[in-house]
Amino acid sequence: MRVFLYRIIFVILRCVMFLVHPVLKVKGRERIPEGACVICPNHSALSDPVWLVLALHLKQMINIMAKIQLSHVPVIGPFLGYMGIIYVDRDRADVGAIKSSLTVLKADRPLVIFPEGTRVKPGKEVHAHTGAALLASRTDAPLIPVYITKNKKFLHPIHVVFGEPFRVEKAGIKATGSELQSATDELMQKIYELEEP
Repeated sequence: MRVFLYRIIFVILRCVMFLVHPVLKVKGRERIPEGACVICPNHSALSDPVWLVLALHLKQMINIMAKIQLSHVPVIGPFLGYMGIIYVDRDRADVGAIKSSLTVLKADRPLVIFPEGTRVKPGKEVHAHTGAALLASRTDAPLIPVYITKNKKFLHPIHVVFGEPFRVEKAGIKATGSELQSATDELMQKIYELEEP
């Protein structure tokens, strides 16, 4: 049932979003491996998850991590939860969200996390969170950097570029805090290296 709804929503979103940005240019979609992976896009607008789903072009149904405030929106919040959104409380160590995310990856499915944790407007910078690297290191899933056009001008093309997968380097069984930070820094560098001119 969820897959059927996902496909219907995909068609609706494609029609609606293409009225705003009629051209969607996707590069590197073939770099996404089958099975578990942590897909990590930059985040500058509410529409970024939509563009990511459209860029994947029904390759597979994915779970996306989103802030818990979205779950409080009547009808939409519960529906998105049913469709696989994992809500996370960013103001505390949300063990439930971590467990749900690990379950997705251990089931050999992809997971989307926006490492910046919030929308970042052009010209602004934020300190990226290490959560994506933590989940990837615990499941040995690759991180996939993704760049989505930051400055979304009306009727201008949207670029979604998928980078090469890479894994968190760790000396022991568990990655240390410094190793997670290093992987996160590398991830953000790789994301913005994909930026289209």
